Amino acid sequence: MIRRFGLVGLAGLNLFCLCISLGVTDAAAATKSPFCQSGRTITFAGLNWESGEFLTALMREILERGYGCKTDSVPGNTVTLEQALADDNIQVIAEEWVSRSDTWKKAADSGKVQAIGHPFTGATEGWYIPDYLKATVPDLHDVSQLADPKYATLFRDPEQPGKGRFLNCPSGWTCEGVNTAKLAAYGLDERYVDFRPGTGPAMDAAIVSAYQQKQPLLFYYWSPSAIAGKLKLFNLQEPAYSDACWKALTSKSARHAQGCAAPEADIAWGVSADFARHAPELVELLDKATVPLDLLNANLVTIGDNQIDPRAQAVAFLKHHPEVWHLWVDAPTAAQIDASLDMTVTKAKSVFPNRLTISIRQPVNTAIDQLVKQHGSAFRAISGAVLSIVLAFDGLLGAMPWWLLIATFMGLAWWSSRRWLLTLVVGALMFAIGALGLWDLMVQTLSLMLISSMLGVLVGVPTGLGAAKSRKVKAALMPLLDIMQTMPGFVYLIPALMLFGLGKVPAILATVIFCLPPMIRLTQLGIEQIDRDIREAGEAFGLTPLQMLWRVELPLARPSLMAGLNQMIMLALSMVVVASMIGARGLGEQVLNGIQTLDVGQGLEAGIGIVILAFVLDRITQGFWRRRP
Repeated sequence: MIRRFGLVGLAGLNLFCLCISLGVTDAAAATKSPFCQSGRTITFAGLNWESGEFLTALMREILERGYGCKTDSVPGNTVTLEQALADDNIQVIAEEWVSRSDTWKKAADSGKVQAIGHPFTGATEGWYIPDYLKATVPDLHDVSQLADPKYATLFRDPEQPGKGRFLNCPSGWTCEGVNTAKLAAYGLDERYVDFRPGTGPAMDAAIVSAYQQKQPLLFYYWSPSAIAGKLKLFNLQEPAYSDACWKALTSKSARHAQGCAAPEADIAWGVSADFARHAPELVELLDKATVPLDLLNANLVTIGDNQIDPRAQAVAFLKHHPEVWHLWVDAPTAAQIDASLDMTVTKAKSVFPNRLTISIRQPVNTAIDQLVKQHGSAFRAISGAVLSIVLAFDGLLGAMPWWLLIATFMGLAWWSSRRWLLTLVVGALMFAIGALGLWDLMVQTLSLMLISSMLGVLVGVPTGLGAAKSRKVKAALMPLLDIMQTMPGFVYLIPALMLFGLGKVPAILATVIFCLPPMIRLTQLGIEQIDRDIREAGEAFGLTPLQMLWRVELPLARPSLMAGLNQMIMLALSMVVVASMIGARGLGEQVLNGIQTLDVGQGLEAGIGIVILAFVLDRITQGFWRRRP
């Protein structure tokens, strides 16, 4: 009887355990998303500001760990990403400032996108000055006071000293258009330069650099952000918000006669309508996912101060703040995410051991910060000296009548080639740039490119001569030139910006570094290829080394030198758009604006201008290159 009861009890226990197991399995299955199980990847907007990056990383970790989703991100600016969301090319924007752009409004009105929940609340935005300026200008507290000439002088624009500088959002961000409209509405557009950096990191670097050196600065910013979390800023007062005022400020077609403060920010998770329809369980997650503002700012400061990857910080957030995100998901999903946080998942077949990795990131950033803090004034003095030369050159080109500049190019084309057809084509193409309304922008680009090329010649030719004359110099120089030619041009921008500020000077510096190697290499090659018999003949006639260089070597090396100049000019033009990311004006800025605002016509017009300028300069320098010495 006891044995029979034991068997029955054991069977019952097994049945009970099986039921429990099935229940757990069902619970675990409930954490899976049908949308993700279908094999579709959830593509996020690759936002390029700190809070957007962190929120994107946080939600990607939750979806991958708790729901078994595959996720990805695509970089871009606000307008292009909003259009991609409307087309369902991406599914989620982690930080959408609702109804700030025409692209979002049109997509929302047509039912292509939806605003879900709030990733955070209590956001602020406005026009700021550093708090340390209050000791200098204690009475400045309102934007209306900026019309006073003394404040335009305080915030003087180095490139246009007669005006102040207002540091706007990067081109293509929604806030950029609003701030431009506010400048006009407040009557400040004639007194202040509407200065737009090309990227968010460039904007942040300019603010941090100015703050470290206690420089005057007038700029737009927002919270949450690492900047607002660690720098002491003073928010200038603006007229009270009104619906009519804000509607006009956010419309491209409206007349901007009145300015006002921004409304209370409505920030949501932006999702495509197709994603919302097919993944209701994930939309429910987004609707609950809200990070407290103070906690968000603290995480952003940690990322900025310690140079931590946003995804690594997102994992740290999940580990240290379960009381926040456990409210967003059900218990089985929370348990699954908690369990995954202590597991190392190998996603690649070959993984390099972490214990053997090193990083130069923090030492380099520390060194740049120390340079800015300790020697910032010296770099600013150098920047000012270079800028005075740049402005003088700009003034010279700007003072030339358009027809005289065209005639100058035609004269150079004839001198180099002796071909009437090419000369006439050059004249017609230069006229076409003016006919497209790009003349002023072309002059700015031409100025930047010519100054960069002249500096490249001044540095490159002597360096190339040294490499040709000395094996030791050549051996030391070749690896450095290899690095300069293969290093992406973007890498030079941020240190140049931190040391010299936004604008033309860092753009010229980055351009010179990028385009210098061909000048050095071809100078060296041209000198080395000169026949030894010719040198011996010169020595027999008693030429000194300087006479040999000036009368024999340089004339015979001219084809190679001109080839180097040609390549340097072409590389300088290729840096035009890249340099616009740190505030260099000209055709590159127009291309960047066209890309970031989806204005295909604007980008195409400026692109045509760059192509014409490249063709003209290429044919002129090739003419000198091909002429027999």
